[in-house]
Amino acid sequence: MQQAAIHDFLKELAVGLKSAKSYPPGHPVMDKVVANTMAQLSKVFTETPEFSLYFLERTIIYQDTRIDASKNLALVAFLETLKKNEIESLTFLSGVKNEDLKNLYEVMSSGKIKLKEYGNAQTMLQAKGTERIKINAVKFGIQTGVAVQVAQTQEKKVEAGAIEQAELIAAIRSLKELVERGVSAIEMKERFSQVIDKIEIMPGELKNSYSETVTKLLEQIPAEHRVELLREVELKPIVLRLLSTLSEDTLLKLILARSNNYTDVGKIVTSLSDEKFSKVLPELKEKIPNIYEYLAQVGLLLSEKVTSLFSKEDLRTSIKPYYTMLDSQNIHLREQGLKSLIMLAERFIKQGQFEIVDEIINQVSVSLEQEAVEEVVLNSIEALKNFYKVAKEFNQEKFCKAVIEPFNRILGRPGISTPFKRQTIKFLGETEEPSVLPALFSFLWETGIYPDVRAAIIKFGKQAVSEALLTLKEAEDYSLRMKLVDILKNIGKEATDILIKNIDVPEWFLRRNIVAVLGDIGEKEIAPKIIDLLNDPDDRVRVELVKTFSKLEYYEGIEKALADKSMEVKTEALKGLKKIIKKETIMELLPLLKEKNDTLNAEILKIIGEKKVTESAPQITDFLISLSTRSDSDAQSLKELGITTLLKLNHPDTRLFLNNLALTKDKALANLATAALKRREE
Repeated sequence: MQQAAIHDFLKELAVGLKSAKSYPPGHPVMDKVVANTMAQLSKVFTETPEFSLYFLERTIIYQDTRIDASKNLALVAFLETLKKNEIESLTFLSGVKNEDLKNLYEVMSSGKIKLKEYGNAQTMLQAKGTERIKINAVKFGIQTGVAVQVAQTQEKKVEAGAIEQAELIAAIRSLKELVERGVSAIEMKERFSQVIDKIEIMPGELKNSYSETVTKLLEQIPAEHRVELLREVELKPIVLRLLSTLSEDTLLKLILARSNNYTDVGKIVTSLSDEKFSKVLPELKEKIPNIYEYLAQVGLLLSEKVTSLFSKEDLRTSIKPYYTMLDSQNIHLREQGLKSLIMLAERFIKQGQFEIVDEIINQVSVSLEQEAVEEVVLNSIEALKNFYKVAKEFNQEKFCKAVIEPFNRILGRPGISTPFKRQTIKFLGETEEPSVLPALFSFLWETGIYPDVRAAIIKFGKQAVSEALLTLKEAEDYSLRMKLVDILKNIGKEATDILIKNIDVPEWFLRRNIVAVLGDIGEKEIAPKIIDLLNDPDDRVRVELVKTFSKLEYYEGIEKALADKSMEVKTEALKGLKKIIKKETIMELLPLLKEKNDTLNAEILKIIGEKKVTESAPQITDFLISLSTRSDSDAQSLKELGITTLLKLNHPDTRLFLNNLALTKDKALANLATAALKRREE
């Protein structure tokens, strides 16, 4: 019962993995797959609360049982996928839920690149929250996570290995006898398959040794018998090794005999040398109609081996099947077609076939822009990166820009997901193509992706500063300006040098924003380089300049600003000089109290109070009397500040000054003075 349950569970896993390669998580098909898998797993759990499966080339180990997967194509494909993703074992603990199986299928069907983002398959599975399924927790009998016995002891394995080797030697002798007797291929098939199966499970060195023996033995078989013998045999490495020794005529017959099995044909052709395949290809073109479409279906068109043998006319013809895939309703076919064309274009660049590359990339560019499914574009980005790198190496700027241009328009669409933006921003940053900078800077207005945008922009170095200047025109928003400051800081000295060179731009607001950014960057040595802006015709620029001087502690520039004709500039200068201003300078500023500028007057009063400039008491009294004709709220605030400042100064005539103020017709001022007298007497 238990063995049957395991077999059914393995078959369900194999079928489920195949579906997972075609359908995304959450698709109705995958929901059904997960439900079926859970049903089979539950049956296994009725027998054992936890178990492990260990995967070999064509064998699955469960407890002390070896399960031969070679006769089941679905299991063979399942094992091949696991091997590619370096998954050697799976451990299942009771309590597995549907969500865990869903995560497992997603991990098993992921490509190596995606797995590397997490580190490996197990870390990806853990990241998705699955704890009741373990990947590679078992190393062929060695427990690293759970106490489950999945293989025999080392002694038993050694003993079993010796028995298997003896059985292999006997099988080879038996095959040799059949060859020497000259029996038909049909009579040899069973024995030949046994030999192949037994060699396959031998350790590396023994496998090579016995493979050479069998290869020499089969060379004695007539060519026609060889084709018959190999027509249906499983194409294991030893068989493929044998194929490389066959004549072109035998190979042609064998390929034609297996032409309906694309996987087999792909393996055979891949095992051949360029020279041998170049001799077989002309015959194949004669025997198989639409040879290029056939090769595309087999998946061989992407082989550099194949493309290097085609004429220019053949190359154009060979590409057509992939153009057709771009128009498919099936998103996976569109993705395959797109990635295939990009990879072909990369190889054609290396071969100098620029005319054909131009045709392909134009089609790819249109397809990228028109593709409505983000996943198709995202999954093509890795191929685009490789293509871009090669095009750059071969100085093909036209092709570089052609694959970037669609993204400028794609990113302008509403409703683009954050993961798509992040991946695209990373790709555009890695290109270091200046034409993508406007698109990258446009993302500064968005939330949640700033770290990605900054990382991409900084890679451009000083090339990004010009675009930053354009963005500064609209940098009224403080958070946006601080993002620009952060970026320019990370670019370094080159950024500040370019900002200073552009500080005399015609637009006053851009001059102001440049000055503000320089202040926020905080490089003190740049202050003398921008002091000429004290003569800027716009007051707002000069005010910002004084603020920047304050941040940079450039007091020489701030002191010069005290002579500015603008009260706003003077006010800002006073704020910047609070810490270092001398009493003599303050006394020189007292005439400014006669100016009708409330902000400036308030700053003067604050500085007088902080520095306790006692000599200024008469001027403060006169200033307060001048306010007696005003009853607005700003005037009231100044009166309160003035009275408070008088009290701080502790001038010998303070009582006299307050008495005079208490007698004014301004009731508000008189009341403030009277209250101050009472506080003073207390």
